[in-house]
Amino acid sequence: MPHRKPCLGIMLLVTALSTGCAAHLQTRTVQDGDTYDLWAARMEHMPFVFHEPDGKVDVYDASGNAWKGSTNGLQDGSADRVEVYEGQFAGPTGTMCTPSAPALTAGSAAGRANVVAAICDRGRTVVSFSDKVRTRVLDTKTEYVPRVRHLLLEGIWESVAQEPAPLHT
Repeated sequence: MPHRKPCLGIMLLVTALSTGCAAHLQTRTVQDGDTYDLWAARMEHMPFVFHEPDGKVDVYDASGNAWKGSTNGLQDGSADRVEVYEGQFAGPTGTMCTPSAPALTAGSAAGRANVVAAICDRGRTVVSFSDKVRTRVLDTKTEYVPRVRHLLLEGIWESVAQEPAPLHT
């Protein structure tokens, strides 16, 4: 029996290392009304707008399939959406959801990409993250878009705005 605890600890360490911890959440923009349930439901019907380093823009649904809905409001920022920028970035900026801001552009490093993404409530950033991923993972949108969705919702869940109010006794 004494060997169970070290084995369990090793298994947890291996699991943590294999799943990776490359994503860095930025939650300070989450407001009290930005709940996990609210944005989980909205994201099911929102476009995920991917900006590649060469300037190409593709739009996907929450499953990573080609977007079949309206693209009205994507250019001027008047629509709710998820913005995803591929390249090399220090981290997400506060202007990712602002259409008048200059577009984020960056070169791509061989084999690995840095991605910054945000839920955009029109021009307001709800939550954002920076993530390092292999290009082959990023190229499979049916796998990567659900990761983007999960990370953004995790950011809302973990935000200070979602902490319960203290009980007064």
